Amino acid sequence: MKKSFFKFLLFTITLILNGCVAYQEEFQTLKIKVINLEAIVNKQNQKYEEMEKRLNVIDKKITSLESKISKDVLVDIKTQILSDLEDIKYQQALLSSQLEDLKFSKEEQDKEFTDRLNNLFTQVQALQLRIKEIEKKLGITPKVVSNETTVVSNETISSNETAILSTNATNATNTTITQVEKSLTEVELYEKAYSSYQQGDFKNARKLFEEYIEKFPKGKWIGQAYFWIGESYFKEKKYEEAILSYQKLIELQGWHPLKPTAMFKQAQAFKALGDIEAYKILLKKVINQYPNSKEAEKAKKLLRK
Repeated sequence: MKKSFFKFLLFTITLILNGCVAYQEEFQTLKIKVINLEAIVNKQNQKYEEMEKRLNVIDKKITSLESKISKDVLVDIKTQILSDLEDIKYQQALLSSQLEDLKFSKEEQDKEFTDRLNNLFTQVQALQLRIKEIEKKLGITPKVVSNETTVVSNETISSNETAILSTNATNATNTTITQVEKSLTEVELYEKAYSSYQQGDFKNARKLFEEYIEKFPKGKWIGQAYFWIGESYFKEKKYEEAILSYQKLIELQGWHPLKPTAMFKQAQAFKALGDIEAYKILLKKVINQYPNSKEAEKAKKLLRK
């Protein structure tokens, strides 16, 4: 029995020893594999470190390039924007200038058209008044005719001819008397006429002013002569005749200090005749043509009412 136990024990020990040997071989194999793996890992780590270094270098280069590119691009974009902005400003200024030119041109054309229209209107009114004045002198009573022809009788023609002959005879007599009188100088004749106006002798003043105009058509006080004739008619409430005389002053060539006043008085005369439309047109005309005059200020106040 001891022999059997000894054999078993020996067999067991042999197995154990054989197992340990096998284990040691496997361990050695594993150890070699681990060493190999460590070597591989070390190599991979070295490669990884090298790759990281390269990546860092590349990142730095990319960052530098991005910064440089960004700055260049921003500068280019900013330059382009500024250039476009300058172009836009130039175009805007050009368009504004063209717009102002068009606006000014339109205002000038409108003003010119309005002035022409107002002048024509005033001239038409003056012609109508002149026609009435001539009709009065000829003894013709104006009638409103609609699409019919006015027939003038022989009696009317005869009476008109008689009136004309009588007027001519009177004028001839006045001419003879004037020739007999001593001839006055320009200053003396004007002062005599103005003195009559100041004394309220409007009829004689008009006669002397008309004589002055006839003798001195380019005289120094020709404008004043027309004005005071208009004033004498205005004071006598002969508004139609006053308008005609004022118009002669307004139509004189060049500037005259009494033109704004004459136009303003024309407006008042039309208002007195009941022609409110002509009254307002002339007030506006005073403002447009003589904006810095006292009459323009008065006209503005009257138009606000």
